[in-house]
Amino acid sequence: MLLVKLIIVIFLLFVVGSLFSALYFLVKDPSSSRRVVKSLSWRIALSLFLLLLLVAGIQFGLIVPHDVGG
Repeated sequence: MLLVKLIIVIFLLFVVGSLFSALYFLVKDPSSSRRVVKSLSWRIALSLFLLLLLVAGIQFGLIVPHDVGG
């Protein structure tokens, strides 16, 4: 269970890193550069994979969601 949580945290760090790299490319690159689009596309792909990983972890019982207020 700890391994799954560690993988989730690592993917979250990759998503945040991709977002900041897109910000850097947006500020520093010329307007004809496609690196911002590639970086944001990676962020979307990583976020979708992370969502699928979370759903699979809950379905297989590796992650137990907490009950909210009830």
